[in-house]
Amino acid sequence: FDRAEELSERLTEIMVQPSCLVSSCIVQEWVDFDFEMRLYFLPTDEWEPGCRLKPTQIECNCWGGFSDEGRPHTFRKLDPHECLRWWDKDYEAWNDAKRQAVELGNFWLEWLLSMDSQPVPMIRMDFMVSRTGPGRARVIFGELCELGACCLAWNQGPPTIWRHALNAALK
Repeated sequence: FDRAEELSERLTEIMVQPSCLVSSCIVQEWVDFDFEMRLYFLPTDEWEPGCRLKPTQIECNCWGGFSDEGRPHTFRKLDPHECLRWWDKDYEAWNDAKRQAVELGNFWLEWLLSMDSQPVPMIRMDFMVSRTGPGRARVIFGELCELGACCLAWNQGPPTIWRHALNAALK
């Protein structure tokens, strides 16, 4: 989209389709970032709001290709060593990014639970991260992803997630 008005028109067109039940749409501004950090949360029966939940898995990626118009269109999966190499082996910044993402993720989990008392069996939360200086990172929330979200390089992700979802459904 080249203009905000054009984006608004397209989103309105999508949202007024007969099968669309949404009442609002959140549009995020463009954010420059080094890579995306995806956190996979699988809340257990023992988890209660206020108790810090650790993600089951963290996966990272960056843009892997660009169209002729210069728009990004594919992902390149990154392991933690590649992320650290990108950040000049700044372990403090890496840990700061993970800490902030987990903190934001827990905020979202608690908010979701305040909207519905039934916790989700799985949710992926995406964050855009960048190193802002030695030992420091900037973390910006990107999106919440549903049960069928892509697992990138986490090969055991789909069976782990679906087993967890099935167990939650059979309670």
